[in-house]
Amino acid sequence: MREKSRKDIKSIKEEQARSERLSEAVNFPSVILLDTTSYCNLRCTMCGHKDMTRIKGNMKWELFTKLIDEIAEENRNARVWMVFFGEALLLKGKKSHNVYDMIKYAKDKGLTDVVLNSNGNLMDNEASENLISCGLYAIYIGIDAFNPFAYSKVRVGGDYNVVVNNVIKLIKLKEKNKVDCPDVYVQFVEMEENKEQIKDFVNFWRKQGAKVKIRPKVSWAGIVEASNLTLSQQERWPCYWAMRSLSVTDQGKVVTCAVDVDAKFVVGDVNNQSIKKIWNGPLKDFRRKHLERRYNELPWPCRDCKDWQAARAEFI
Repeated sequence: MREKSRKDIKSIKEEQARSERLSEAVNFPSVILLDTTSYCNLRCTMCGHKDMTRIKGNMKWELFTKLIDEIAEENRNARVWMVFFGEALLLKGKKSHNVYDMIKYAKDKGLTDVVLNSNGNLMDNEASENLISCGLYAIYIGIDAFNPFAYSKVRVGGDYNVVVNNVIKLIKLKEKNKVDCPDVYVQFVEMEENKEQIKDFVNFWRKQGAKVKIRPKVSWAGIVEASNLTLSQQERWPCYWAMRSLSVTDQGKVVTCAVDVDAKFVVGDVNNQSIKKIWNGPLKDFRRKHLERRYNELPWPCRDCKDWQAARAEFI
């Protein structure tokens, strides 16, 4: 009876967590992804970037500052990702308006939750020092493996040892400087190729002082195969990304959600519209259809997408 009670409690907590995650950000998105660059230096097997057909580029400074200014006015506590679907550290070498300038601009405007996703290959000592000094709140480094062989199979073009050393050096640099930020997360996308390494991955990185994020594989709206997405449309629930996040390409196009990386369905353009107007215009109707479970009325590729079931993660 005691075991059953514990399972019931766990089930209730999981349902409450799901309910909170799927609640609608009503007036303004709570998560905003900005495509500071859509270029990447790797060709990862579980990532749709290598199959992306939209033209790649870097976001212009004028557009970036326009977006940050609006976010600062509307919701300074929104989580702002400094990348949508690229490797932002490719911008570190620019003399002006580089990724560090972008982060600092956002922080100087009062944004509290500025974060970065990276594969870590370009995060050398100088980059680590700059990420600390510019005020980055958190960084998520995708590794997805516990040894060089497994890494080479999924993170094509990267160097496992370089990444591991870069992350450890960042953690030690934080300790040396006695600073709390950025929070350092190492990410592991669970796949058939690597799932048996999760325990070793977690144990190793916890000893190093990093936080660990384990998340399921996504198909990026059907670009890559994700055999783990097995639930049927009859079991579907509203998508977390649709309910709470807004994604902007480097050209200023707003797409339906965070997995529409190829911008297959554009709902607005922030070059001549505000984030708030788009969120409360076409995206509001989009969210209504999710909440009312009118999935067959959604635009393609969202109508047939299965990534709604992968919009979760375990943090250790």
